[in-house]
Amino acid sequence: MFDYRHDAALNVECHNETVTAGLSVRELSYDHGAGGRALATLIVPPRPSGTGVMVCHGGTEDGRFWFIPEATQLALQAGMTVLLPATWLPPHGDRRASADAMRVNVLTHRRGLDLLTTWVDHRLNRLGFFGHSGGAFQGAYLSAVEPRLDALVLTSAGAGSLVRLAATTLPPGEPNTEEYLRFLEGLDPVSFVAVPGRRRLLFQHGRYDPVILRPEALRLFEAAAEPRQWREYACAHDTGAYPQAVADRMEFLRNLNQGGGAGRPTSQSRWQV
Repeated sequence: MFDYRHDAALNVECHNETVTAGLSVRELSYDHGAGGRALATLIVPPRPSGTGVMVCHGGTEDGRFWFIPEATQLALQAGMTVLLPATWLPPHGDRRASADAMRVNVLTHRRGLDLLTTWVDHRLNRLGFFGHSGGAFQGAYLSAVEPRLDALVLTSAGAGSLVRLAATTLPPGEPNTEEYLRFLEGLDPVSFVAVPGRRRLLFQHGRYDPVILRPEALRLFEAAAEPRQWREYACAHDTGAYPQAVADRMEFLRNLNQGGGAGRPTSQSRWQV
């Protein structure tokens, strides 16, 4: 479902660029590998460290702007080259539309890694990912199918959450509903994070999150292949408004600059803030 032609041309188009004190911010588009084009924001620091990071927003519409400040911080403070692709999701209920959107979103990020390592800078040899909410679900899929990633931060995601949330929006008991929910069960992130790999995983959860329930978030963490870390915060779904959560993922990704793949955490680490 998430495979693509690796030799297909990216056909990158730059739409505009601003440069401030050596920091470049570009709006661009590229071929996402599924018959269409992806939109993205590319942030290149004045002094690149050799690390590239993908930042993936949640929600059903383009939400890149929520994470531009944090991405800029990664670039300025850690010298990371950051790509923020735009993703979209349709309303629940149409299996074909949901499957197509999920495939396009994951391919948008896989092709984004191609863009970072070929079109932007072939010296980017350490790659990380941060995804929030729906973006974290996409990160879970990437953790299983994308061997180039060294470290992933998965924030505000859980096992069984997709099915539970979809069920609240669909008519209960109808054959189409049951078929759609079975389809979502096959895309539960729990089976993807369980795939072993060299990547390291940091799971972040807001203790008062009304969207992703704590047992769901813990179940996703506990299913994940090692090495993994868990951090929990006294906040709700939006961890971006909680400074410690931002600082923790900054530190986790910053360790990529040392060439160690986000440090050497113990697999059972559970830090609560």
